[in-house]
Amino acid sequence: MHRTAALARTPLFQLSCESLPIDEHCRISYERAKAIVNFYQLTAEDILNVSSKYWEFHTDPILTMDGSVGTLLTIHYNLAAGTLAMFARGRPDIQRSLQRMLTFQTSGQYCMTELGHGLDAINMETTATLLPDGSYELHTPNKRAAKFMPPTSPCGTPCEAVVLARLMVGGEDRGIKLFLVPLHDGVLMHKGVVCKILSPRGGSRPIKHALTYFNRVRLAPTALLGDQLHAKDPRAAFFSNAARVIVGSLSMGAFAISAMRISTFVAGRYSLRRTVMDALTGKPRQIATFSSQYLPLMTALSQFFVSQSFSRKAHQLFVSLSNPTQKHFIAATFKTTVMKHCHDMTRILADRCGAQGMFEANQITVIHNDLRGAAIAEGDTLVICIRKFGMKLTYSDLRSSLLTGFAMELLLGRFEAPPTSNPESLLYRHEQSLISHLRAILSASGHRNPETEAILLPQCQGLIEAIGHRMAYDAAVEEGLDQHLIDSYVSHVISVDPSWYSEEAGIPRALQKKMELESATASFKHLESLLERLDVDSYVTAPIVSDERWDAHERSLQTYSHPGNSVLDTPWLRNIPSPLLREPQQLIARL
Repeated sequence: MHRTAALARTPLFQLSCESLPIDEHCRISYERAKAIVNFYQLTAEDILNVSSKYWEFHTDPILTMDGSVGTLLTIHYNLAAGTLAMFARGRPDIQRSLQRMLTFQTSGQYCMTELGHGLDAINMETTATLLPDGSYELHTPNKRAAKFMPPTSPCGTPCEAVVLARLMVGGEDRGIKLFLVPLHDGVLMHKGVVCKILSPRGGSRPIKHALTYFNRVRLAPTALLGDQLHAKDPRAAFFSNAARVIVGSLSMGAFAISAMRISTFVAGRYSLRRTVMDALTGKPRQIATFSSQYLPLMTALSQFFVSQSFSRKAHQLFVSLSNPTQKHFIAATFKTTVMKHCHDMTRILADRCGAQGMFEANQITVIHNDLRGAAIAEGDTLVICIRKFGMKLTYSDLRSSLLTGFAMELLLGRFEAPPTSNPESLLYRHEQSLISHLRAILSASGHRNPETEAILLPQCQGLIEAIGHRMAYDAAVEEGLDQHLIDSYVSHVISVDPSWYSEEAGIPRALQKKMELESATASFKHLESLLERLDVDSYVTAPIVSDERWDAHERSLQTYSHPGNSVLDTPWLRNIPSPLLREPQQLIARL
């Protein structure tokens, strides 16, 4: 059982926020974030070293109960506190700010991306000009330079942000540096800082993403993290300063593990609970017993358990490696692979719950939309497949940039993916065949040929996913995962590229479908025990998982009826207002 199970069952986390105003929902999310911070009590060493405790935090399903909390705490811990920890040695002032973040006395934000630059962050326009007295003037020179996305509006808790800006000294551009900037005191923005709240993201938990501007904000000399020197290699210095983004890629992938866990549990319990009348027997039949239902269910379960093995292996590899490119490759491959599994399966699972799967209260659709944001954070999954750590990210030089990305570096033999422990496996043969095929294209035309680029770039993500599938399989085999789950995982991966397995591995499409059905049918015998093994009941608030939860949910719904209607005497039509919905402010005050 997860250590936060008891916390997840408290009114603070069981509170239904779907009908609350956005401001109230966001306030509750901050209260939840503070409760999790107080529970884990992570240290600077945990964050810097991506310790087992830090990994436990990122894979905790409590973060998926409210996607806003997961977003807030990943920024807070990884990007803000993690960056401060990189510069804290010998700086008591930074240590004090870091300690305030670690205890959530202040909320941490990270302002790198600009509205007009996106992944082209190295060409940002925000400036920090050194003044004669040693202080700095932080300024947004035009609307393109507005910092984009971080939720920087007042939230009840004071906020400090790590802001990336171009250091100007005597008219000289000394490159991008990091500054610690107070944004607000929890109620009022600080002088010169302007925040414009963006419209909500469609279908996901609200968090008040924003545009943030700096109008000649005066910063103390101690605001600079690092030195004023012009780096010999500005590009390398930029990516060194932004190194926490690599950890962020790994961490965002971890969110998908919990998302799969909760979504699969909800869909599984609903499928066992919901019945239809069987036309042959005239008796109720669980919809879970139809192959159209249990195929996606068992696929989702196999993907979760295999991805869980992969997450442990990816974390182990990440902390053991010292080369930044190799670390980023592991993070990118893990994130890309599990995010794709989760993105596809949450959509399918929601569909298999019919109309009820569409509602936010039943968790799956909102988890799906929250994960869309996580997939883009720290680099869109497509882009991180075609770039590498330390490359120049400029759209004006897109071709040469992308052609030195992860996939291209691998195809050109400049680095290798982690070796396999199962060289005879179908998934490793598939990976190696793709590499050989794409290398042949490169060899025939050269990697600077525009036509070659057009052919290869769309295949970069598929190559990284193929490597991820093989690494996930290796991890599951290494951990001794149930063979029926491994078989189900492999049969689904085959369906991702059926033509190769038909043409190169000699598995006809009809046999592929048979393998997928047989492995799912074998796994279906263990459905109940597998759902129990997900160990996630405490984190599930979806009312469709049981009759008792549905009855409680139905009683809490706002009800309209004529006062004289006799149906109100019927017990199951009575509306019993829920205190969790009617009095959220009083409830939070009592906690």
